[in-house]
Amino acid sequence: MPPSLNSTSGAFEDNLFIVNLGEEKCLPDHAYGPAKRAHFLIHFVLSGCGKLQCAEGEFDVGPGQGFLILPEEITCYQADSDTPWHYAWVGYRGKLAEYLTSATGLDATHRVFTVPDPLLIWQILQDMRSDARALRLNQLAAAGGLMRFIAQIAPQTDPESAVSPAKSYCDKALWYLEGNYERAVSIQETADFVGLSRSHLYRLMVAECGRTPKEALLHIRMRHARRLLRETSHSLEEISRLIGLQTGAQFGVAFRQMYGITPGQYRKGNASAAQFSGHIPT
Repeated sequence: MPPSLNSTSGAFEDNLFIVNLGEEKCLPDHAYGPAKRAHFLIHFVLSGCGKLQCAEGEFDVGPGQGFLILPEEITCYQADSDTPWHYAWVGYRGKLAEYLTSATGLDATHRVFTVPDPLLIWQILQDMRSDARALRLNQLAAAGGLMRFIAQIAPQTDPESAVSPAKSYCDKALWYLEGNYERAVSIQETADFVGLSRSHLYRLMVAECGRTPKEALLHIRMRHARRLLRETSHSLEEISRLIGLQTGAQFGVAFRQMYGITPGQYRKGNASAAQFSGHIPT
């Protein structure tokens, strides 16, 4: 049975836990801090402006921009006296928190980000708050919203080397599958995350990646299965659960169909590395 998503000690929360979500239309000169937190915190400004103060200096932040606050640092931020902030925020922690934050390109010396579509970012944050209210902060729903938020504020590609929209959609789908292969992730929810219909995502991935979404997910699972076979002594049943499959038998069939060798044979090293590398697609 999967861990409870509402338990503060559950395995899911150990990886990614939404601490708080909020929104505020600040009064002129409204300030918060000096304060220190035990989690990552990102604010996004819909309108107005203000300043963030931290050890690295003072940063001006205006409409369509956001700023990062790191765990265990002392910061203070203040709304402008004439055009105060209207902002929303999300706080999060867990084993994946640092990885997700690094994906934004933000750090101690790069605090402020600007997005091309502020209304989209604002809507994502509003959706996260709505989900939290409706589901009493169901952590799976909240984390899904955070991943979408992170994907949108990540650095944009240089226009001269920009990938095609189709490639961008495929990359988002692969990113989502990579982050959710351990559970019974569906292709429909992947398509919803990307923002396409299931049939449209299918066509794009076949054209761009040479694989259907289902095949891409299976390749991701089998890649992690190979790692578990090499690095752990887990049984096939345990590995099947760790990669999101239901039974050891299902895992064994999929592994053999893909690589022409059983998981047990791979683990025992009955095939040389050179021979096996010819069987395993990247």
